[in-house]
Amino acid sequence: MFVLHFNEEGEKELITCPLDGSVLPGVTRDSIIKIAKEWGIDTVEEYLTIQDLLKEVKKGKVIEVFGCGTACTVAPIGQITHNDQVNILIRYNNKL
Repeated sequence: MFVLHFNEEGEKELITCPLDGSVLPGVTRDSIIKIAKEWGIDTVEEYLTIQDLLKEVKKGKVIEVFGCGTACTVAPIGQITHNDQVNILIRYNNKL
């Protein structure tokens, strides 16, 4: 999963989990990180809790959330259900 957001300095930043065993290295993931770098967007590998993600959404800092993998390529994530509550992540009206 990737989260494109505005960091504390107001710059676009891409967050993804580190490669720790449950997240596998792959061509699609690597390509996304390389393209982001070419576009001038830093990628940070760190854990992001659901609570932190929802706080970022409420602050209006999240631009886009998407998943990737060899079988699904890149797939947007529009909502997450957490504790039986549906949380809209992004309305897809933001542009890079």
